[in-house]
Amino acid sequence: MSKDHFYFSRNDRIVALILLSIIVVVNIVRKPWHPPVQDEVAEADTLTHHADTVRRIVYVRDTVRRKWYVWDTVSVEVKSVSYTVKTRPVSQIDLNASDSTELVKLPGIGPVFAARIIRYREKLGGYSDIAQLMEIDGLPDSLMEWFVIADTIPVRKINVNTSTLAELRRHPYIDFYQARAIVEFRGERGKIKGPEQLSFMEEFTDQDLIRLEPYLDFR
Repeated sequence: MSKDHFYFSRNDRIVALILLSIIVVVNIVRKPWHPPVQDEVAEADTLTHHADTVRRIVYVRDTVRRKWYVWDTVSVEVKSVSYTVKTRPVSQIDLNASDSTELVKLPGIGPVFAARIIRYREKLGGYSDIAQLMEIDGLPDSLMEWFVIADTIPVRKINVNTSTLAELRRHPYIDFYQARAIVEFRGERGKIKGPEQLSFMEEFTDQDLIRLEPYLDFR
């Protein structure tokens, strides 16, 4: 009798096998296993007794079970980092003679500000006034106290009568329309003798000429 109860025909066995296969596939799809990928790795550094090494514990996240497991531990050498020592200068620094090494030693000036100061100095042809530092984007006005402009390095001047439109245009204080007005005036009336002739041009305001005066050469 027990044999009759537990007997499966060939068709029954096939159906049972298919159902079992379906159950296995469904479970695999719902909970896929995959090895940990790089973006699932989190690292936590814990200091050891050695000042020059760090014991790094690497954790791996199981995204299915939403748990973290210790994956590995490694010793990592810590490289020393050097910092520029900031000091208040004994005396003010010449704004037109200072290099980036001198600038980054000043309080409030890092490599970015130092590069901006030097780059703008090159565009201008040299600073004629400390206040020109405020024309540099982001530079705080408190930095002006560290500088002075000595007479040892004169500013680079622009020859108004021989410079091309492109050469005039390179200066931060001369825009395209002003450069074109100078070139057209020279072509129509000849040599420009002084800043008073520029004042007759509508392209130049009094403020423009005040800023430009140290940089103009009319020879």
